Amino acid sequence: MADLQLHQFPCLSDNYGILVHDPETGDTASIDTPEAEKIEAALQETGWNLTHILNTHHHPDHTGGNLALKEKTGCSVVGPKGSRIPGIDIEVSEGSTVSFGNVTAKVIETPGHTLDHIVYW
Repeated sequence: MADLQLHQFPCLSDNYGILVHDPETGDTASIDTPEAEKIEAALQETGWNLTHILNTHHHPDHTGGNLALKEKTGCSVVGPKGSRIPGIDIEVSEGSTVSFGNVTAKVIETPGHTLDHIVYW
C-alpha cells in the first residue's frame, strides 16, 4: 500500500477540508467538498491535482463544491447509492470498493447522521 499524504484546512465557519494524495501516482481525492474555493487554494498550495471526490453524504456543506470542482478538474465524484449527490459518477454501497492511485478503500454504510451516510476505510 502506498504511503498517503494528507492535507487538512478550514472551510466554511466550522468545517474542514481534507485532501488525500498518493505521491506514487499523483492521484488526489477530496473527502467531501465543503467549499470549492478553499479546496482549489489547497490544491494550488500543495501542487496536487484533484482526480476524485469521495462524498460521505448529501448535505450541502459536504457536497457544495462538487460541480465547480468537477467542471474545473474533470475529477470523478463518488458517493452513496441512491443519494442526492451533485455530479455523482460512481454510486457505492456497503462492501463496495473505491480505488484511486495505488489505494483501495472499502465502503461501509454508517446511517445515522443521514440515511445514506458512508465512510471509506
